[in-house]
Amino acid sequence: MTKWAIELNDYDISYQPKTTIKAQALVKFVNEAMLVEEDDRKWLLHANNSSTLAGDEAGVVVTTPEGEELEYAFRFYLKA
Repeated sequence: MTKWAIELNDYDISYQPKTTIKAQALVKFVNEAMLVEEDDRKWLLHANNSSTLAGDEAGVVVTTPEGEELEYAFRFYLKA
């Protein structure tokens, strides 16, 4: 560091180390940054699965808090 300070001094630049952060200030910052509002709305998930000769299938219906239904179907090709 001394070598750098001497080299910086040639260009009229001075080095000032960062000041330390007090522990309480850091705790306060983390607490403020971590505040998250909880969402009490519920999502519903209904699953239906079946096995057929063509493969295993699964159906899923997701219902959003607003009542929108999202339907998904999956087919799995698994070797026994």
